[in-house]
Amino acid sequence: SHSVACSQLSFGVSQPAHCVIVQKRRDGLEAQNSTGQSLEQSRLCILPVGTGHFGQPAELPPEEPLWPVREDQLPEVVHTAEEFLEVLLFEQHLERVVVLPNGVELLGQADSIPKALSGAVRKSALVSNVLSALDSDAKARLKGRLWHYGRRNSEQEMTRSKSGNHAGCASGSEGCLADLEVVLREQCAEGAVPEGAPLYLSEIKWRHQVYHPSSPEELVSTATEVDIYDFTSLARSTPLWERSTGGLFLGERGAGSGLHVDQCLWSNVGRNWCGHKLFALWPWAERHRILDEAGQGAVFQLPLTEEHRGFLGRAKTIALVRPGDVWVFSGGQPHTALCVGDGLNISGYESLVPLHQDAMRLLMRSNTKAGHWKNCMMDDGDLDELYEDVVDRMQDARRNLQGGAVKDVLEPRAARVVNRLEECVKVMQEHGNPYCRRLWEQEERGERYRTREDDSFSDGERDAEVSGPEDVRPCAEQALRSTYFTVDNSLFQSETLGLGYRRSPRLKNHDGENFVAWGTTIEGIMLGNGWVQCGKRYLPMTLKGEVVLLHHT
Repeated sequence: SHSVACSQLSFGVSQPAHCVIVQKRRDGLEAQNSTGQSLEQSRLCILPVGTGHFGQPAELPPEEPLWPVREDQLPEVVHTAEEFLEVLLFEQHLERVVVLPNGVELLGQADSIPKALSGAVRKSALVSNVLSALDSDAKARLKGRLWHYGRRNSEQEMTRSKSGNHAGCASGSEGCLADLEVVLREQCAEGAVPEGAPLYLSEIKWRHQVYHPSSPEELVSTATEVDIYDFTSLARSTPLWERSTGGLFLGERGAGSGLHVDQCLWSNVGRNWCGHKLFALWPWAERHRILDEAGQGAVFQLPLTEEHRGFLGRAKTIALVRPGDVWVFSGGQPHTALCVGDGLNISGYESLVPLHQDAMRLLMRSNTKAGHWKNCMMDDGDLDELYEDVVDRMQDARRNLQGGAVKDVLEPRAARVVNRLEECVKVMQEHGNPYCRRLWEQEERGERYRTREDDSFSDGERDAEVSGPEDVRPCAEQALRSTYFTVDNSLFQSETLGLGYRRSPRLKNHDGENFVAWGTTIEGIMLGNGWVQCGKRYLPMTLKGEVVLLHHT
């Protein structure tokens, strides 16, 4: 194992003549630098530091410390949009990180960032500068999550205190960037955030859904104005592509995304508009052990501890993501990212399941004890709704392809798409959970039932943001019915840790990651509509027809 200097691990576009790319090519060869120097010689080269994307440094400082990496840990690299789309749409991504240098340009993503945000980034070197530079309208309309990294190798979210509103923040503004700016200012003044602590602004998106600029009929929360989903119509034929709730991530040196696996075992395609970040992915075989040992949310800050150096030595792939890079990887494997270099890093992700039976088989392992780390599982109700979306998408894709609706430069692949879809349907029927199998049995009978449509809300209410306890208020007679329930998993047989709280009597309106453990006895008010109110939160009495709250009579 050797520490890779920034001249050794370079993905970016417009490389200086003396920079070297040593990622593994798909043909197994390695590239030398354009001057013909050996790798050992090129380590001694000094990289120029210029101004690149969004006014941020285009190169790393010459002595920037990076994670150690072995040659067998380097990612795959492709060099054309066509090669990358082949990998993205038709190949499985488990145990792989595949990078397309200059992919932001090649895939038409350069103008994706909202002008208000990109303009603020051009004026800034720190996250706090961006919050100050944004206009008041953008700060009110955009939301996100703010983190600091003042405690060594850990991330700490900065949230509004439970005692009430901050000065200058309106009720109901929690999470908007204006609110987060106030939170940052007050916590810094109180000494809760160490001076100079790196900051990370994650999941930046619209507070209220908007119509996507590239797809005017589609309501989304994502703030990006064009996505890889828009680059080829074949993206609409994949079993799953989630860009509607995707957010942007803005960070500075020493900040990033701590160690985790995704809540669903799908793939992610990342776009890196500016700045540099280190990215590490652990083998599928390590999906439980590395999280148990290093801990969920572990941040591998530099300089590394010996323990963290050992953890990184077990990684499957370590990559330096440069300005303009696009890369794809499996979110079902443990992974982490760390911003490095001067200036700011902006990245964003879309999630998908490619047209490959192994990728569908991996998706079916979501929320299973053997396949999915216990603390990163999706709520069972949400997973079933996601499976409903997968069935709907594949049925729509079948109809569109049979009717010749998919037309673009990749049209010759349409026959292969049809075959791949059928393979994915078969996997879902044979390897899916009982609800997946029931969905396809209903489809074959010409029936259609969807959990997400089985509530008492109108379409308008379904699309609106739900505020919480005001939605349902028990009358005085109901208030007398406060009684006890056991949170029971004997019939539902979930592999999650417990039953998730909701902010209203609606399955999708989760109260963050808060839940009550299976086997717990709770006190609540039976509302008479299949829900129990527990203080200001709610729990469903049944899920998918199975009782999950046993009433103490």
